[in-house]
Amino acid sequence: MENEKAVEVKGLSILIKERFLVQDVSFSLKQGDVLGIIGSDGSGKTSLIKALVNMLPISDGSIAICGKNIEEHPEILNQVGICLDPPVFFKFQSMIDNMIYLCSLSGHNSKKEIVSTLKKFHLTEKMRKKVYTLSYYERKLMALALAFINEQKILILDEPFKSLPVASVKRIQGYIQELRENGVTIIMTAKEYDSLEDQCDYYMFMKNRKVVEYLDRKQCEKYSTTKTYAFVEVKYPHFCGNMVAKNFELKVKLFDKRILFEADEDTTADVVRFLTANKLSVYSAGYISTKSERIFAKLTPYFKER
Repeated sequence: MENEKAVEVKGLSILIKERFLVQDVSFSLKQGDVLGIIGSDGSGKTSLIKALVNMLPISDGSIAICGKNIEEHPEILNQVGICLDPPVFFKFQSMIDNMIYLCSLSGHNSKKEIVSTLKKFHLTEKMRKKVYTLSYYERKLMALALAFINEQKILILDEPFKSLPVASVKRIQGYIQELRENGVTIIMTAKEYDSLEDQCDYYMFMKNRKVVEYLDRKQCEKYSTTKTYAFVEVKYPHFCGNMVAKNFELKVKLFDKRILFEADEDTTADVVRFLTANKLSVYSAGYISTKSERIFAKLTPYFKER
């Protein structure tokens, strides 16, 4: 069906040993949509993409690919390509032997096409090298080449641009755009919004294994251009936030270990001196700078005394 959803996730939770890896996540994507999942380490983004390909057990909710539930129809996952970070291969085998074997698992065993894809990723000079001799950068490109080689309807890329030089990033962005124009649905993860800026139709921000917000590109632009916040990073953010709000009459937000507030440099310095004088450890202070931080800060509710 033309209007069939390529990916549909409803109320997804993953609970392992009484600990949520993902909690109550829902979203859907049409054919050709590109989604960016943004979050720091431990936010749940990698667990989420692993669940999408049945690498983690679903505790609650459901995942459908091209209209078929992945638990009831696991064969539908043949339509999904995934590149996880860090990349893992048979380290004592050569690059080309790894590629031939791994491609054969999905019924794809054309050596000519494999070599052609490695050439596209500028890896042909390394294809006879054993994996353990390759750099992280080369193994990353190898993992991306493996994900791109088959003609899947859905492509999942875990931090695809991490540690890659600018030239490689630009080249891969071009390949992603080609796939998008051919109707491939793409999901990418990143720690920072900035690395996926202008690459996605939608952005899902995750924190503490939950979705904080789901925004389209225009909404992200609106959030990212708002006023930045001064911050003080402390050991006890709730206690310190309460003290700052009372003693400086500032509207305070709590963001991880940071106290956020709108203030100039003098006021920020006064806050640091005040906390230090009260024997409260201050790890760092400054201004939120990246667009990802500004979006997360905007989404964070103002502090309320408990």
